[in-house]
Amino acid sequence: MTKALYLDDAYLKEFNANITKVEGTSVWMDETAFYPTSGGQPNDTGTIKADKEYKVVNVIKQDGDIVHIVDQEGLQPGPAECTIDWERRYKLMRMHTSAHVLSQTIFKATDALCSGNELGEEKSRMDFSVPITKDQFQGFVEEANKIIDQDLPITWKFMPKEEAMKLGEAFRLMGKNHPNLDVLRMVSIGDFDIQADGGTHVKSTKLVGHLGLIKFENKGAQRKRIYWELTQP
Repeated sequence: MTKALYLDDAYLKEFNANITKVEGTSVWMDETAFYPTSGGQPNDTGTIKADKEYKVVNVIKQDGDIVHIVDQEGLQPGPAECTIDWERRYKLMRMHTSAHVLSQTIFKATDALCSGNELGEEKSRMDFSVPITKDQFQGFVEEANKIIDQDLPITWKFMPKEEAMKLGEAFRLMGKNHPNLDVLRMVSIGDFDIQADGGTHVKSTKLVGHLGLIKFENKGAQRKRIYWELTQP
């Protein structure tokens, strides 16, 4: 099983690892800082260098493990030097933290669960489970920006699932109760928010920048959709 280094250090940009298995362009390593597509956050990209440099074009979860997809065949088991595409990763970290701030802002006001999400480098979207108007969304975005300006620290800790389940606000993604996990990674934004989460985040809300509402769509029951972008912090 691959050790997920990004769970302990989202700012790790370069690392050495051992390639343990190769099947064509699919590569397994003993540990990795490459984030696999999960929870609405897209995969990392970057390079793996062994006999030569290979581009990491996709990272996925498969049978409970992390698999790296490279641009060509030829890698063999053995030591490798790995580098994350930091510009892409950091944009996604900022987006992910902004999504937590926004969803908690909306939850506190409406009890709305997140019924779908997709993060991107330049824009992101979330769907919510209760009727919300465009004007209300604009107000929530403005409130979220006030929270961001407080420069709240983002921290994490592992918690037994039984204990975490007592935190009702910590599970705002509809249908996501992590049935196969006994221990959950809980990400906190100061005293404002705590959420079960396996993704990558910046160290402080002030590093996010401000959210800007792009558009609102009514996609039907339990799917009031908002698109947003971020300014530079």
